[in-house]
Amino acid sequence: MIRIDFSPEPCNRKRENLYGIWIPVIVVVLVSILNISVFFVYRFRNSDIHEKIASMESEISTLHEKTSASGTLLGREKYRVFIQKYNFLNHITRKKMLSWSSLLNSLGEALPPSVKITVISPTVKHGMVSLSISGEALTKKDELLFVDNLQKSKVFRDAFIDFEAIDPATRNLKFSLSLLYRGTP
Repeated sequence: MIRIDFSPEPCNRKRENLYGIWIPVIVVVLVSILNISVFFVYRFRNSDIHEKIASMESEISTLHEKTSASGTLLGREKYRVFIQKYNFLNHITRKKMLSWSSLLNSLGEALPPSVKITVISPTVKHGMVSLSISGEALTKKDELLFVDNLQKSKVFRDAFIDFEAIDPATRNLKFSLSLLYRGTP
């Protein structure tokens, strides 16, 4: 049921209850003031940390500017040429890091008495040292024994024969094989 008040001042008689609105507003204001005061207390208490963070951010921006300048210099040189130079220098570095004494000791352990090595040529492929080995064996069985010993070794991997032929003068089997060298075990 709806009541209609036809008096000359119908709204003056009714006072709305404002306590339900003002109490939450006062609570929100007090909590906000408390949060702001806690923020400022911790901000001043940790001002040295904020100074360190600001100095780190400025250092990061300086390094970012340097790297972008280096990037523009790198962009001037063709990327392919840069990669070729990098690969060449990596190749030289890997070759210089090759320990010939440990390589020859490992080959000596795998070498049967009837096989002799004539040439060892290292190259770097995909971050690993690849070896091309040429040699002579008295028989095919000796050559296969050498390849089998290389496969069983902990320092060699993927040994396979590239070329083989019988020398007409000595009747020995000349061969060439490729394998990966892992380094010292």
